[in-house]
Amino acid sequence: MSERCVNLLKKKLTAFGLLIFFTPLAHFLSPLYLVADRTVYLCYLPYGLAIAAIYIFGRSAVVPLYLAFFITFQLCFSLFSLAAALAFAFLTPLFVSCWLIRRWSGRRWRYNLGNQGLGVRLLLLNTLAPVLTMLLLAALGQKLPVIPEMPGSYFTGRLDMFSILSLQNLMLSATLFTILFYFPLRMLAAPRSGFTFCRRARHALYGNCLSALWWGCLLAALMLLLCFPVRHMLISSYLVPLVFVIFTYGIMRFTSRSVLWLWALCCLLLMHFNLDVLPLKSIFSATFLSSAFIAFTISLLYIAAGYWKSRRLQRIALNLAVTDPVVQRLNLRALQKKLKQHPSGTLCYLYLHQLKFLGCHYGLMMKTYTKRCIIDEIGTQLRENEGVYQITCDGVIVLLQGEGIGERLSQLRTRLKQQQIFWHNQLIDIDYAFAAGKFTRENSNLYRLAGQLNYLAEQALMLGGVALLDKDNSRLLGHVSDQVLLLQKIKQALTGQDIVLFAQPIVPCKQGCLYYEVLTRLRSADELIMPDRFIPLIAEFRLSAQFDRLVVKETVAFIHQRQRVNNPPPRLAINLLPMTLTEPGVAEEIIALFQRFSVSSEAVIFEVTEQQGLINNLQVNNAIATLRQAGFRIAIDDFGTGFANYERVKHLSADIIKIDGLFVKNSLDDNIDRIIIKSICAIAQEKRVSVVAEYVETEAQKALLTELGVDYIQGWLTGQPAPLLSLP
Repeated sequence: MSERCVNLLKKKLTAFGLLIFFTPLAHFLSPLYLVADRTVYLCYLPYGLAIAAIYIFGRSAVVPLYLAFFITFQLCFSLFSLAAALAFAFLTPLFVSCWLIRRWSGRRWRYNLGNQGLGVRLLLLNTLAPVLTMLLLAALGQKLPVIPEMPGSYFTGRLDMFSILSLQNLMLSATLFTILFYFPLRMLAAPRSGFTFCRRARHALYGNCLSALWWGCLLAALMLLLCFPVRHMLISSYLVPLVFVIFTYGIMRFTSRSVLWLWALCCLLLMHFNLDVLPLKSIFSATFLSSAFIAFTISLLYIAAGYWKSRRLQRIALNLAVTDPVVQRLNLRALQKKLKQHPSGTLCYLYLHQLKFLGCHYGLMMKTYTKRCIIDEIGTQLRENEGVYQITCDGVIVLLQGEGIGERLSQLRTRLKQQQIFWHNQLIDIDYAFAAGKFTRENSNLYRLAGQLNYLAEQALMLGGVALLDKDNSRLLGHVSDQVLLLQKIKQALTGQDIVLFAQPIVPCKQGCLYYEVLTRLRSADELIMPDRFIPLIAEFRLSAQFDRLVVKETVAFIHQRQRVNNPPPRLAINLLPMTLTEPGVAEEIIALFQRFSVSSEAVIFEVTEQQGLINNLQVNNAIATLRQAGFRIAIDDFGTGFANYERVKHLSADIIKIDGLFVKNSLDDNIDRIIIKSICAIAQEKRVSVVAEYVETEAQKALLTELGVDYIQGWLTGQPAPLLSLP
């Protein structure tokens, strides 16, 4: 026998074992009502038990239900034909209705007792099935003997109040008491579901214990009042709607399943102990009470469905709010929520080097997939109360707890570097760097600290991949704060046009005209900020064009002023930062500035330092060509390093090449440096381009460079930078 068959057999035997016990019990617990010398059921509980069994066991409950109902009726009436007829009439319409619901709602219709397909179940299972059952019982009543011991009017073909009450008690059992039997059956069939039920109830009471206590006490007091044997004219079933009001509040405050189960239990108690106060014990009172219970139950079901659907949508919305919509992982808002629960820890920024560059090549989906893999891998290494969070830029934030953060981050970095991420069979090669600092809700600002760690993480690539701040976030953090303060000073200086121009002479080795390179300092209060401090920040924060425009404007104004007083100015060399030339129309603006001040283009040389991204940039090439056509001479600065190479000289018409000082400093002792300088001079001579050597400090260096073919020298030997206004 296959495993599937064994499991199916176990399921059927479990269903039969539970039903053979609960069906007779439900039969004898069904509340009776004496009216007009006739005993009628107010609710026939086995009908609800049968529906609960179908919800739990599905088709495996068909045979056990027939057997359990048949045995129960056989024990009650001792007539085989009557027992078989009753079992057939009660259960067959239920199975037909369940089949219709399955066709309507799909195969999983019975796996959610609460909200899904509530209207369909109420229509088919709780209304159509009882009507079909009554019709079958009426038809069978014509052929079977009447059994006086059978309460109700199930076998009558007449439509009177008793038959209406019989139909109502089936509908009430299907609507209300299915809930009463569903949870006990499910817990007995699968004990794990009992733990789930209790856990959900406990979770619903979290933070509501006092409200739950008051609610329970009020409900218990009202139930004791209604079910107590001592009667009073003011204590009657007219107070039953108060129970409904209490449950309406409870179902919106606590878990719906446990409250609905308590509602079914309370209704059963009221039917057993509160019916003797019905006026005149009339059939009309019984039908009214039965219809009231049906209406109240349907109302509670819809209230529960609507309320908990809205709560579920709220949870979904909250989950979406703390989840990045693209990467589908927790975001910075989730970190804020976490820090409210655990207000201290170590905040770590993981910088993903080259991810942005690779994303431009492979596309956004690769970037998203890579971040998911990295976040998931980090998540496997975290402890309790720790987390990893997606942020919009090329990084990830990790919250760690405890000590030994440096060692953990080093191990985590090693593990990440060992992880291989493939995108369309291409290995994604990125590097990782961590920066970490202590966070406390009282003394830290999350966004400020995250921004500082972002900067430090990029620098950490040069520091072994992990940079740590001390306990007070003072070490290294001061450097970051200084950089932020410096950036503010730079922006203020550029906005206020508060710059100071210096000039350093560039002297010919043999013959030629002396000229000067314009060097810029920024003024902040009484301080002059040197280029080695502000140039990197200007380039990083895309202030190059604004800075260069200001330098060119001040230089042109200086030349124009000298011309006005008939004092011929010296030739000047102005540096243009690499990103400036990518600005649309920047060359035309420079030319227009010279024309407005009536300054000749021969008075200025523009020095250009190129970067990798600008080698084949059409905008840069067009800007340089436009400047040359206007009569400006072009110099390639820092030649031999970076990306200003021989190939660039071959295709770009430059007038001057400035050899980087890196090759000049050790040229007296390093034969390789001399060979490089000589080869550059040979190419320059072939292209009829002048050569300038930077960082010349001694006469011996000057003599060697002159011998190798250098045309001009610049450095401490020729003179230190002096204010531009002091030039002769």
